[in-house]
Amino acid sequence: MKKLIIMLLISVINSMSSIDLKAKTPIVQMMEGEIRCGLTTPVGTYHDGKAKESLTMGLEGRYNFKGTPWDCGLMINLSSACRSFSHLYDPGSDIWQNNRTLALAATGDYNMRQGTKINPFAGVAVGIGMNDEVGDRLFPESYTSFIFAPRIGVEILYHIRLMAQLNISRKGFNNLGLSLGLVLGGRPKKQIFTNIESKAK
Repeated sequence: MKKLIIMLLISVINSMSSIDLKAKTPIVQMMEGEIRCGLTTPVGTYHDGKAKESLTMGLEGRYNFKGTPWDCGLMINLSSACRSFSHLYDPGSDIWQNNRTLALAATGDYNMRQGTKINPFAGVAVGIGMNDEVGDRLFPESYTSFIFAPRIGVEILYHIRLMAQLNISRKGFNNLGLSLGLVLGGRPKKQIFTNIESKAK
């Protein structure tokens, strides 16, 4: 999963190199929605557990500010920090605990190429995280905590959204997720701003 995240970062950087800072931002549909799922890996140590990949899924609605590269929205996101503890208790068994975070958060993103077929973006989500655990429940913990989730990604062909998101809420529950989303809405409107200077040339 780390290789996939590195590839995502490289693709975002490459896309940024072709941004025309003088061009006006195309007008897109005001509202868009997204459904996504993907994989997570724990961040940080927790009772000497060994990191395991787990799942993430979420729903998000966004509002695009007219003629600007900014959007804001609300998200519901379930992420996990799963670890194996077999090496500590019984090497021959499958002992694990999955620390989950259900986040309700406000989001904000900056779209570097809003209204184009390849649109890198960066943003953050801030809100409330409800922490609990499933599995063998070796270390029972249930909390409500503040969540801060910086993220970066790229939207492809207006409908496919690849994103890496770092979910920070509480020690043992922090995780890094890589997700693939399906986006509905947010496409460019028929009337799109064009660069007048390029036409004059």
